[in-house]
Amino acid sequence: MWTFRTSISFAVMAFVVALTTLLIAIQALALRWATQDAASAYMDATSTKAFGRLHTEMTAIASLVKVLATSSSVADSNERTETGPAIPLFKAALQQLPQTDSIYAGFENGAWLQVRRINELNDEQLGKLRAPRGANVAINLIRPSPSNELPMRRIFEDEQGNEIGQLDLWKYGYDPRKRPWYRETMKADRSVVSSPYLAFSVGAPVITVSAPLRGKVPGVLAADLKLDAFSDFVQAQRPGEHGIVLIFDSTGSLIAHPDFSQFVVDAMTHPSRPQLPNIREINSGVVPAVLRKSEGRDHYDGSIRDDQGRDYLFRVAKFTLGDQYNANIMLLAAQEDFAQDIRRLQFKGLILAIVAGAAFIPVVWVFGSGMSRSLKAITSEAIKLQRLAEPAPAPVISRIREIHELGSAMKLAQRAIWSFAHFVPKELVQRVVDNSISTELGGVREEITVVFTDVRDFTTIAESAEPDSLMHQTSRYFSVLTEAFLAEDGTIDKFIGDAVMVFWNAPNPQPDHVERACRAVLAARSACEKLNSQFESEGQKPFFTRFGIHVGEAIVGNLGSTERMNYTALGNTVNLAARLEGLNKQFGTVILVSEGVYLRAQHCFHFRAFESVIAKGMTKETRVFELVEAST
Repeated sequence: MWTFRTSISFAVMAFVVALTTLLIAIQALALRWATQDAASAYMDATSTKAFGRLHTEMTAIASLVKVLATSSSVADSNERTETGPAIPLFKAALQQLPQTDSIYAGFENGAWLQVRRINELNDEQLGKLRAPRGANVAINLIRPSPSNELPMRRIFEDEQGNEIGQLDLWKYGYDPRKRPWYRETMKADRSVVSSPYLAFSVGAPVITVSAPLRGKVPGVLAADLKLDAFSDFVQAQRPGEHGIVLIFDSTGSLIAHPDFSQFVVDAMTHPSRPQLPNIREINSGVVPAVLRKSEGRDHYDGSIRDDQGRDYLFRVAKFTLGDQYNANIMLLAAQEDFAQDIRRLQFKGLILAIVAGAAFIPVVWVFGSGMSRSLKAITSEAIKLQRLAEPAPAPVISRIREIHELGSAMKLAQRAIWSFAHFVPKELVQRVVDNSISTELGGVREEITVVFTDVRDFTTIAESAEPDSLMHQTSRYFSVLTEAFLAEDGTIDKFIGDAVMVFWNAPNPQPDHVERACRAVLAARSACEKLNSQFESEGQKPFFTRFGIHVGEAIVGNLGSTERMNYTALGNTVNLAARLEGLNKQFGTVILVSEGVYLRAQHCFHFRAFESVIAKGMTKETRVFELVEAST
């Protein structure tokens, strides 16, 4: 068996090792949390910037469209000309909103006017328009012919507004009335934001904001927001080097994607599907898995690992653009972008922990020796406590606060139990201390003698008495009874209102337990009579006490719950003792005992016999006797 010094040394070292391991784990966890917080903050910033820009651009375009839709230059006539007042109006609006690709109006008779900024188009897109070099603006004008054909004239102007080219496209094939932006706006009769699509003429990805004309002629005014530049802006804000940002509307149409430009190229070169892909058509990478996890949720955060073993934190959030248009953003942040030095820091922490642990060994040995001396002294006092010996005059002291407090607590426990033994028989206290009385729930069958007492008409007395006075009087009454019962080594089980339950022969065996109970009850009766004389002299109502005594087998042990229990007795013996006390009312007696008590104690007490009765709740007859007095 190890000595305390060796044990405490190994225990402390084990604690140091465990603490070191825990600290390293906490450090790793804290760094992980810091990584997640940094990635989350970066994603918040990305969302804010992306939402802010898209919301600002679309709000500005929507406001412009609503204003232009009420302009008399546009809404009062569908007779469009190359010199109409709507053209300079559209050109001025394009100058104010550089994010706008084009502004146009379509009319019920098939007329169409579009002003497009083309100086930012690439060579391929300029080639589709057949724009001359130096062209800054393209004006597209459709005027229906008498035969309902829709020829289009395209006019090119330079930066100063000078015409530098013109094309007549007799069979261009564009009917604004058949375009979704026209039909949906006329049907809704309010502002509408379209899903992303490829523009008819240049194949650029755009979102159209449209509104019905509010003038003399029916029609729709619309403006396009180019998405390729916006997608590039969003990707520039991605969270970390390997971060990914996708924005898509409620139908799944892509607004921003890392490969957005390639999607546009693929859409333009695809012979049967000249349109942008839907996000649900993306079937590679982590995007499909994230989309499945977040399906149907307005906001969802989580983590995922891609095929290359890279861990990502992701977020999918829904946002609203205007009153009718909803979109979603998906952000993925690679954890390695925010925690490049974690492994190096963890390794340094491990080395420092090992060095610190080794330095603790001699300190722990000396520390354990000091603790050992103090704890040995406390152990010696604990042995005294077990024997109920008088405690030492001074507690065990130590420079270690906890051991000092333990010594003081041991001193207090010794003093409390030693003092307690002056109020409770030492045998009972000793059996509790040495665990010979079980503290588990349950009991054993033993023969006991049980006494029940009750005060006649106590309820009536209580109704007319002051509460404080009644409490004081009852306490005096119980003190007299308790003194009489304890004089015969009775175990006072409980006080039940004005009643008392006492039993003998448990927890300590008492061969003469029946005689003890009878002597105790006679002493209690005599003491109560004296006390009642005092009560009457004080102007208080007397307490006339009735007693019931029975002997028999009962279950004696701990009853209650694991948190609070009571050492008590249960069984028919206890019940019959209570019933005998109640039968005093019927016979006009003070002390009634059972036949078993009579047979066991008739040699030293006088009894008066009564007829057999069936006590309340019992099925068998019981002979009852009145205990009169002790034999002389």
